[in-house]
Amino acid sequence: MTNPRKRLSAEVAWLPGIGPKRVGEVLSILESSPADLLKLDCFSSVAETNLLVAAFIRLSFYNVDEIEVWILKIAQLFESLNFEDLMVTLNDDRVVSGFPEVSDLFSISAEIDKRRRYYRQSIVSVLNSMPPRKLVEAVTAVVESATNYGNDPGPILIADLIDSYEVDVQSILDNKEAKINSLVEKLRVAVDTNQPDSKLDLLVGHLVEIVKDWGIIAQPIQISAKSRGLDHHASYRVANLVRSLSIDIFNEYDKVDLTKRLIYMLNEVFMVVGEFAEQITEDINLLIEMQKKRRVNSSLESISDLCNDTIEKVENQPTTANLEAQKIINIAPQLLERLYDENYNAETIENSKDSIAVTLMHCAVVHASNTGDWKPCIEFLEHAVDFACSDDIKSSIKINLSEAIVQNKLYEELRPIKSAPNPRMINGTGTKLYGSTDRDQVSGSFITTYYFVILAIPILPISRYRVIPTDKGYRFLGKTHLRTLDKWHIAITLGLIAWLAISI
Repeated sequence: MTNPRKRLSAEVAWLPGIGPKRVGEVLSILESSPADLLKLDCFSSVAETNLLVAAFIRLSFYNVDEIEVWILKIAQLFESLNFEDLMVTLNDDRVVSGFPEVSDLFSISAEIDKRRRYYRQSIVSVLNSMPPRKLVEAVTAVVESATNYGNDPGPILIADLIDSYEVDVQSILDNKEAKINSLVEKLRVAVDTNQPDSKLDLLVGHLVEIVKDWGIIAQPIQISAKSRGLDHHASYRVANLVRSLSIDIFNEYDKVDLTKRLIYMLNEVFMVVGEFAEQITEDINLLIEMQKKRRVNSSLESISDLCNDTIEKVENQPTTANLEAQKIINIAPQLLERLYDENYNAETIENSKDSIAVTLMHCAVVHASNTGDWKPCIEFLEHAVDFACSDDIKSSIKINLSEAIVQNKLYEELRPIKSAPNPRMINGTGTKLYGSTDRDQVSGSFITTYYFVILAIPILPISRYRVIPTDKGYRFLGKTHLRTLDKWHIAITLGLIAWLAISI
């Protein structure tokens, strides 16, 4: 105990700030009735945390609520620990015992880190003594309470606990994810080969069961990740896999009931993973509603076929999105005129117009993604707004239209380049990029000028580019026109060169 480091470790691991008589009393309680220590709160944070952890590992827990209370109390106490207060407490004890005072907060911090690891290990050891299902239930309850269901940052000890939990259950999650992948593939094959609905129901039921089991185990990790502003990549991976399946069996095979089962399950399992479940429900429910409305009357087949064929062709051949959108714009008014002539009710006509609007929006999105050419997309989306009747659909189109207008303004004057310039200087002479104008906050891009330089002084503007900074330099999005200022710069430079040549 005379070694300074060992003594400090022992002091921090003991009951600093508690007198010998009181120490004897609390140790007696620890041995005879450890649960009663939870009611005592008149000690320093580190002393009380040490006592509660010592009591925690001595107790047998039979319900989740009880273990939740203990873990939360320990985590909150550790969170409230103040290094400077602890140093004052330790030094008060040392004055009494005649040992030199502690003056190094870093040493105290190092010892607290050791206690933090010990606390985490102690909690994990108690949890590991529980049946697996109870363990998962307890960890979930703790992280939900500590973080307000992921909406607030939790105590650091809870984050440590979840990190340990994630390592422990990773192999289980991986195994279940492999089963999910296998089941998704079997379902794809089953629907593709027109297997009976009874077999599809069994496969979907099995998939729902496995994903729910996976979600129960992953939920504490999801909640903790949300509270820390992080993404749980495995959750996104599994959710996207099943979501993709649900969309495909709806779009390609019209399996509405199976799609609904998968959607509702995804919303349940991934409700804390960003807004993932909400997005799934909104997207797929919109498609389901549109599908139902398209079937109201067989006379709507002409419009329905036009929209479906267009979407299918654009999906298979994205380069045709422009032509297909133009075809919709030219043909759709004539088809709608027929509906008016045949006195269809307003709801039926509005549903048809919504189908056309959604199809045009799809063409615009595919064309922009495939070509980066935003100008035609503006026209398509403006027509889509005119067609749309549903407030939800019109709102979605307007959001896309606003984005298309912004992107077109940024990139309409850009010309594609075959290869990026290679700024290089030798002894201050060569080429270099200067300046940053017209910044785009969304992409982080800006326009910069490519100069010929002498002695690091820009002499001649060669060209201008829109670029995005990267770790290794820039990503060149395209080439734009020189400004009037640049042209004057060139003229003045060439004039000076000519004047010097004549003078010499």
